[in-house]
Amino acid sequence: MTRCKLCHRDDFKGGYCSYHENAHITLIEAYDEWKRSIGIIWNGYLEEIIQAEETGRWAREVAKDLLTESSPEN
Repeated sequence: MTRCKLCHRDDFKGGYCSYHENAHITLIEAYDEWKRSIGIIWNGYLEEIIQAEETGRWAREVAKDLLTESSPEN
């Protein structure tokens, strides 16, 4: 079985364990609201999520991973 690329638990879907996948889904769903409300771009949204004190560990880890994946170097 493959492992989560962030924490090495058993892989659930798309390279993430169930905890990180739930955070991933929530981040994507919340982005639609942020974009509609304040017109933020994806990378800016991820940076805001990473910096917010209210952000949980799994969401922060996924946001960092997504930001790395979407950087011009990758």
